[in-house]
Amino acid sequence: MKKTIEKHEQLYRKVIMKPNFWKKDLGKPSSAVFKDSKGVSVDRDGERSECDITETFKERFGAENMKAIVAIPAEFCYEIDTHLVYSPTEDNKYHAEIHASVDKIPLGTSKARKLAKECTIIWKNSL
Repeated sequence: MKKTIEKHEQLYRKVIMKPNFWKKDLGKPSSAVFKDSKGVSVDRDGERSECDITETFKERFGAENMKAIVAIPAEFCYEIDTHLVYSPTEDNKYHAEIHASVDKIPLGTSKARKLAKECTIIWKNSL
């Protein structure tokens, strides 16, 4: 896999079962999903199907622990001037992070809101 995340890629993030991570009235994630002091942890698509990605997330995190899985186009991340970092781990060669910029890790409110508006729900827990 290339070190540079390309514009055509999709990035996937789990939405955990936390009340402030979900806008119940709108049925979609809140900007809190995209706030993390260590960087927003995502998986690159790695040319996998969304079905494969969904099953991998369910196995890794447990479906009962997730409210949803969302997709964000890498191209959109670049458009709003976030910095995408490929950061594979021993257990996950698809791992990457979304940072505010080259010099700053946590996303500000504005960028987090934009990502929340742009993301697409690819799987939602029926619980």
